[in-house]
Amino acid sequence: MKIHPGWLATALLIFVILGCNLSKNSNNSNNSNKNSNVNKATPMPTRNPNAEVFVTRIYMAKDANGKPGTETTSFLTSDRTVHCVIELNKAKRGTKVRFIWKAVDVQGANPDSKTIDYTTNSFENKVRGHLTYTKDWPAGKYRVEVYINDGPDKTIDYTIE
Repeated sequence: MKIHPGWLATALLIFVILGCNLSKNSNNSNNSNKNSNVNKATPMPTRNPNAEVFVTRIYMAKDANGKPGTETTSFLTSDRTVHCVIELNKAKRGTKVRFIWKAVDVQGANPDSKTIDYTTNSFENKVRGHLTYTKDWPAGKYRVEVYINDGPDKTIDYTIE
């Protein structure tokens, strides 16, 4: 049996369209089987679309003896150190990374932000910044803004409860 190329092309096109629609619908579904205790903040991309180096992943983590430990977006007021970890699309020596830590909705907190600057070495595509507070953190909502080579790139929100 000979299949006409036009029918084959039409069938493939329909398959692709249906596949795209199914994946779109499954991403938007509300899955009640997910762990409701996990509070995932949605990082908001703000980068220049022509950026050569950019953040491919950003996350917050609890402290594990001075290094990032368990990934989370919710910390206790008694957690003295909070970490923000980014992964870059490529390791390029001399990439300037800036973490700006802000209190977004925190009663009695100083509105000033804290800034951490870092320049990458060769073969370094994972960068971490951390902020330490010597007493209990004020409860509320916080944000970390990440800049790459002086341009805004990603933002992540976290809470301290």
